[in-house]
Formats: sequence, C-alpha cells, structure tokens
Amino acid sequence: MTKLVSLHDAVARTVFPGAMVLFAFTHNRSHAAAFEVARQFRDRRCLHLVATGLLEYASILVAAGAVARLESAFAGSTYPAPAPSRSLQQEIDANAANDPNWTNLTMTLRLMAGAMGWPFVPTHSLVASGLWSDRGRAQFACPLSGEPVTVVSALQPDVTFVHVPVADTSGNAIVHGPDAEESWGVWAAKRVVVTAERVVSPDELRRIGPRAGIAGHRVDFVVEAPFGAHPQGQFVWSDAEGVASYAEDYEFRRMLRTLTRDPDALRSWVEDWVFNTDHSTYLGRLGSERLDRLRKQAIAPTPAAPRDADAPASPEERAAILAMRLAVSEAQAGRAQTFFAGIGLAHLAAWAAERRCRDAGIDVSLIAETGMVGFRPIEGDPYLFNRPNAASSLFHNSFVQTLAVLAGPRARNCLVMLAAAQIDARGNINSSRGSDGRFIVGSGGANDLGNGSAACLVVMPLKTHRFVETLPFTTTPIRHHAGVATDLGLLERDAQGVLRVRGVMCEPGAEDVTLAQINACCGHALAVHPVLERFDPPTAQELASLRRFDPQRAILA
Repeated sequence: MTKLVSLHDAVARTVFPGAMVLFAFTHNRSHAAAFEVARQFRDRRCLHLVATGLLEYASILVAAGAVARLESAFAGSTYPAPAPSRSLQQEIDANAANDPNWTNLTMTLRLMAGAMGWPFVPTHSLVASGLWSDRGRAQFACPLSGEPVTVVSALQPDVTFVHVPVADTSGNAIVHGPDAEESWGVWAAKRVVVTAERVVSPDELRRIGPRAGIAGHRVDFVVEAPFGAHPQGQFVWSDAEGVASYAEDYEFRRMLRTLTRDPDALRSWVEDWVFNTDHSTYLGRLGSERLDRLRKQAIAPTPAAPRDADAPASPEERAAILAMRLAVSEAQAGRAQTFFAGIGLAHLAAWAAERRCRDAGIDVSLIAETGMVGFRPIEGDPYLFNRPNAASSLFHNSFVQTLAVLAGPRARNCLVMLAAAQIDARGNINSSRGSDGRFIVGSGGANDLGNGSAACLVVMPLKTHRFVETLPFTTTPIRHHAGVATDLGLLERDAQGVLRVRGVMCEPGAEDVTLAQINACCGHALAVHPVLERFDPPTAQELASLRRFDPQRAILA
C-alpha cells in the first residue's frame, strides 16, 4: 500500500491543535512542510514547536500565528553567523511556558530517550548555568556509584517532519550526512512525514543499494517535494539516486534575516509568499533559473568578490588572528590535534589556524558540531555549514558524537574555539539574555562544549558592555579555559579563576596604552600577568589569509 500523499493531506492527517511538532535537522529541514503547516494553522496559535534550532522556518511559523509554545537550544538566524530573530525573541519573551534553555546535545539526547523508551537520559550539560531549571531536568545520586548525576526528560513529538533526497512509496528513506540529530527525532515521534526530492518504487530504492536511512514502517506518509529544503540546501553524495544537490540560497536567507528583525514586515511576507502559494507555486515564483543556479553553486560555487581588501584590520580580525596564532601554538606543542570550530568569528579563526597548520605540515582536523569531521573549508564562502565544507569531510557524524564524545568529558587533544556575545570576569559566556532580560539566541552547542574536557578558547573583540563583572545570564560556564583572544590582547584565568591580562597586541612601546584600552573596555583595571607578553599586530599576509575565507567581510567587519 502506497504512503505517497499530497503535502496538504500529509499535514492535515498528522498535525492537530496542541500537537508537539518537530522539523528534524539533518543538514537541512523540511521548509516545504513548515510552510504548509503555517498555511493550515494560520492564526490558530495552538502548536508546540520543539527543535535543536529554531531558524527561518520557525520565524515563519510564529509570524503565521501557528505557534503557542516553543522549546529549543537555539533560536535565531545562522547565516552567515548567529543573529537574533526579533519575531522569535518577542514570542519567547511573551510566554513563560516557553523553554529556550536547552542545548543541541540535550535536545538530541531527549529525542534519543524518547525513541528508546527511556524516561530520562544522563548528561554533563546544563548544570551550573542559567539553562538549569526544574522543567525536564533533575539531579540525584547515581544508584550504582553514589555520584551526582544530571538527567533530562525524554521527548516524543506527536509528529516529526524530515526532508530527504530519496524515499520510496513505502516510506523507506535515504538520509545523507552530516546528520546532526542522527534521525532521533524520527525514531521518537508518534507520527512521521517524509518529504523527499524524489519518490521512487521500493524496487528502485533497493537497486540504489543500502544507505543510511529511515525504515518505512516507522513512516506514516511520504510527499514528493523537490527543493523541499529551500532556502536551505540538499547535500547528495551519490549519482545513483538520480537527485542533484543544491546549495543554500544565501540571497533568500539574507532577505529572511532582515525580515525577522521586523515582525510586521515578516508577516506581510508570509501572507504573500506562504499563504498565497502552495509548494508548486512557491517554486514557480523562485523560478527555474534561480533553482538551476543553486544546483550549480552546490558543486562549483562562485567565490565572493573581495570587499575592502586593503582596509586595516578590524577588531574582529585582530581577535581572530590572535586566536589563530594561539591555536597553531597549541598544535605545534602537541596539545591540540583537533580544532572544534564554533560558529561565528571563532570558526573563521579555526579555519585559518587549520590552514596554517596544514601549510606547516602539522596534522590537525577541523570539527563542526553538526557532524563535519576533518573538513577543509573552501575559500570565498564564510558559512560554516556549506556543501563544499561538508563534501571535504573525512567523516560525517552527529551532535552526539561531536559534542558528547569528540569534545565531551573524555575529549583528547581538542581545542574548542567559541565566539561570545558577552563574558564575565571568569571568562564564562552569555548568549541567552541581555541585561534587560530580553532573549538573544540561546546556547546551541556552546554549553555542551564548555562542560566537556576540551580546552575552550573564546574569540571576541573587547567592546563596551561585552565584558561584565557578573553576567545577567550564564549560558556557558567553561571548565577548562584556554583564554580569551581579543583585539587588544589575551586574557587568561589566574589561580583563583579570574581573568587577567596575559599579553597585549600592539607595536613595541605601546603596552601601557593598550593596557589602558583593555581596562576602559572592561570598566575597571584587570590584574596583569607578572611577565606580560606582547603580540605583534596582524601582518598583511595574515589578514589576506583570513580574508580569503570571508572576502566580503560578512563576519570579519
């Protein structure tokens, strides 16, 4: 019996008022399904949306008036780097029942527990941070060891939507890595809808050969939805499937990023582009020329043209170059065999450090939390999760493997590099709440990384209000601190765990002036290491090397 139905019918037959809905994250999400849910639940404000990441699709569902409650690890935009969505901020702040204080790992572990039939699952994340609460979180003495153990509750969505390259009419579906959530949201769900670029017969799927994927008996409905991930991309690693990859639509995502800052403007766009279309007419409005270009860009991307190539180093570039030098030194000393690249300014610093190590014959692997292991970043595109980067990976793993293992409590020779919105006097990070209590973006995987055994190097320019004595919200307490690389110098923890100045970045003779600048940015005088180092300002060669990854300086300016 075929499970192939229309997109309208798949949503109508699975989603109901009050349903907990998950749009599963592999390297994309089913935007086609999200838009259809927005159409059918317009202004009903009745759905419980759960996710590791609430990105553009979630802003659209909120703008459509479909959502009553949100749970997430991250909420905002990710292209080209993390940024708040005003639409999501307002929705999260308006309802105390919302819980944006999860992490990428804990949300995935909750889905794993739901799939396994466990009531809860242990984790090393959340504790000693502002993310902790009594909602779905608990601590008790382990009955085996007597040691304290932290657990999080299982999660079983009423319906999960997942987008794949190929599925058959019986519901069997191929899933390509990097598969961040490792399909746990599918296995945990009570109902599952697969949207696919192409739907084939069971015999044809068998002829393609075994792949990682989803067993059809766990799937309720299948929908053929070409470009169903748009504006995200679809990564395909085999010609045998008869499906072409397509790239992220950066222009479209930039447009949505702008719209999410203005809820009224986003609502107008949703009325035009979502309510007044179905998936077929939506693709028609995008146009075949644009879609063909996305297919070509996935395989042979056009590097962005340089902008302000001769401009002096920005504060972001100075911080990134100092972080790059420090990371290379850790690799040279044998203390770092992997650089874990947190999204934002930190990932560009990690990319530049890996390239410098590679040029020097030092074997270092880059890791990104969604599952890219050993990747080699392409020049001309600063987006961490682009297809060429995924294609260059040695392996494709998942949140569980990257966050809980490679950088987890048993991490080996791993240097984590994290960007930060704000740090305190002990170098801990806030990316969750402003001083006015307003939501920012949340943890993502940062709290998971800070609770691991890897050393964490924070990469952040020193600007007013970004260094505070006490954080309004602690998203990421860092266990093993490798310092804070700033545009003015390096901060490190002293024996009491308080940040002091380890070194300054300046020309010879400008040390005192630079120290005064650091103190002005921090709001008070910091202690200084007895043997103060001096770091040379960025060289033209270092700047050029860094800017090759971000020629438009979308992140570096």
